[in-house]
Amino acid sequence: MTLFRILLAVLSIAGSPSHADTTLKTETYGIHLFFNEQEFVDVITITYDKTGAAKGDMHVPNDFDGPLDNLIMSGDQITFDLFVPKNASRPADLIFHYEGRFFDSSKKQIIGYVTLKGDTAFVASFTGFIRP
Repeated sequence: MTLFRILLAVLSIAGSPSHADTTLKTETYGIHLFFNEQEFVDVITITYDKTGAAKGDMHVPNDFDGPLDNLIMSGDQITFDLFVPKNASRPADLIFHYEGRFFDSSKKQIIGYVTLKGDTAFVASFTGFIRP
């Protein structure tokens, strides 16, 4: 009888909606960012919940991690903002605004550019490739 109760408890916890994973899918992209001819590779992770809503994060190696704010994915377009904190080489906090376009409906490749939020001056360009 004790084994039956343990099995019943495990099954009830596993099937409980409060413990259910709401993530439907996760995509990770290597983002090759060019401020000039020097390449920097960052990593974006986008997760989709069961309603199709997307949220994301960016990892900038040896620098910082941050959420993708105002993430909008519509058709072949993607836009988001990224808070970039000041550090030894950046004397002030910045907000980068990314605008990109997926190559096709597979969403395996992205191309785009970066400006400062609220400004139209060029900051960087980027290409992105989905990682397996």
